[in-house]
Amino acid sequence: MANRQEAGGRVTDRRGDVGGRGRRALRVPKPLPPPGTPSPFAAGAMATAAGAAAGGDGGRLLLTMLLMLSGIGLAIAGGWADVALHRGVEVGVGPETPRHTIGRDLATNVDLTQFEPAALREVASSLQQNGFRYVRQSFAWSGIEPAPGDFRWERTDAIIEALTAHQIVPVAVLHRSPAWARPPDQAGAFDAPPTDVRLFARFVAGFTARYGERVPYVQLWDAPNRSDRWGDQVPSAATYLSLLGAGSTGARGGDPTTTVVLAELATDWDGAAVDDLAFLRSIYVGGGASLFDVVAARADGGTRAPFDRRIDATGQSLSRLVLFREAMIEADDAATPVWATHYGWSADAEVGLSSSRQASFVIGGLERTRAEWPWLGPLFAWGLRPGPTVDGDVAASYALLGANNLPTPQLTALTTAAKSGLDTIAATGFLPVDARQIEYTAGDWEAQHLGPDAYRTTKEPGSALAVAFEGTGIWARLRLGPAVGAVEATLDGQQIPVVLRSSQAQDADVEIAVGLAPGPHQLTLRLLDEGDLTLGGFFIEREVPLQWPVTLTVGSGLALLFVAIRLGISLVAERTGRLQRRRGIELWPELPPMPGWQPSRRA
Repeated sequence: MANRQEAGGRVTDRRGDVGGRGRRALRVPKPLPPPGTPSPFAAGAMATAAGAAAGGDGGRLLLTMLLMLSGIGLAIAGGWADVALHRGVEVGVGPETPRHTIGRDLATNVDLTQFEPAALREVASSLQQNGFRYVRQSFAWSGIEPAPGDFRWERTDAIIEALTAHQIVPVAVLHRSPAWARPPDQAGAFDAPPTDVRLFARFVAGFTARYGERVPYVQLWDAPNRSDRWGDQVPSAATYLSLLGAGSTGARGGDPTTTVVLAELATDWDGAAVDDLAFLRSIYVGGGASLFDVVAARADGGTRAPFDRRIDATGQSLSRLVLFREAMIEADDAATPVWATHYGWSADAEVGLSSSRQASFVIGGLERTRAEWPWLGPLFAWGLRPGPTVDGDVAASYALLGANNLPTPQLTALTTAAKSGLDTIAATGFLPVDARQIEYTAGDWEAQHLGPDAYRTTKEPGSALAVAFEGTGIWARLRLGPAVGAVEATLDGQQIPVVLRSSQAQDADVEIAVGLAPGPHQLTLRLLDEGDLTLGGFFIEREVPLQWPVTLTVGSGLALLFVAIRLGISLVAERTGRLQRRRGIELWPELPPMPGWQPSRRA
């Protein structure tokens, strides 16, 4: 019988080599480890951590941990930087970009009731010459209808006529109920809601029917979250919604094209108002989104610079406007624009803000919002001149005019900005067809209104328009269809293809050019032959700024994490014997032994 013995769990046959030549080797399975025994890799990992210092791997383990922590820290820092730098920033194109019905030219609050009727045209002319196109003017219900049904429009007519004659568009704030419409116990309040909201609806309907397209924007009430504007009662969004609903119905009943602006909500710096953001959210919860077309907000810069990106609900800053946008997005109302119906900084020596610094802050805020916030419409300067107004007092530190009605550095800076490009170069976001930045250079263009949307259309061959914009792309709201004529598009002097003919008539956002270099550009559209060309506006796109710090930080963090994970895996593999331990560079590596290689001796 052949001699057999076991060697390492394997049966060997002495008549041959290990495993037996000519015979099949018999393998005996290894016994299973007892329950709870860690896997070899896990055991190696624990052994690596426990004996790293003793085995000489402590430095590598420490390096792995440092790389891992550094990578995680950089990745978190990159995410934080993205939020800090880009919160509220949007590119200006997409379904959530609001379609403004108003341009983003210079705007200011005024109280033209302070001036004699003979001086109104002179004041309006001065505003026009200084670059202002929009004014926010309060009209007291009590002054127009001092007794039930007794309407006195003379003073209001004079104001509207003066503004219209100088191509200035008013935003009418309708509030200040007459005593006869209030509850008796609220007669002494600065303002109070009427006992019957239908009375307010009748007044608003009469106002919009009388002025029509000359006053396309009405703002219903002012600061309803302040008790003194609400009959000295505790304000609530539910009671304001009742007034808003009646006023909105009246405004659109008088003129269906009227744009309804939500009342500006007061900020709670002095504790006299319900929190404006909470009040706005309550309006949405109460189903008020369909009752207005624009949300109004107050933007007091406080002591912070316009490019200060810190956002604090309880502090004054321009960046606080982002909270209004976020509240609207949460309420699924991203398509509605925001207007800053009071905007500015106080030139207050006590807080160290000089008038020249105030001027630079105001211009910086305009530049930032035009570039980064396509959801924001016009910013109305705080007030034309100091003194009591229908809304309340305007402090001298905010006003555009100083002593003896002389212009402040703030007004001078705004006028200079308007003349140097603010009036001629379109900013990020939607540009309506009647914006100053669109120049209809040839042909006969007719205005069309389809609900809240405005269009310009022509059938005359050779009709052309030009638009100057600053951004990295431009889209046009155009009407496609079989009747559309051939259109030539030129961007910065170079022709680009544009095809508008379609088998089905529809309004669509057509990509004209994207991926442009940042900076000013010029686009022209020309109708070449018979057919239609109908424009509904432009979308100006701009890439999100300051992307490189985020990309660099996050990329560095991920790279460090990759190196740390790779180093950790190799360390564990070496400790478990699954990977040969590195010995450095070996010029003459050790060769495996080869038994029996010597030649046999000659006999």
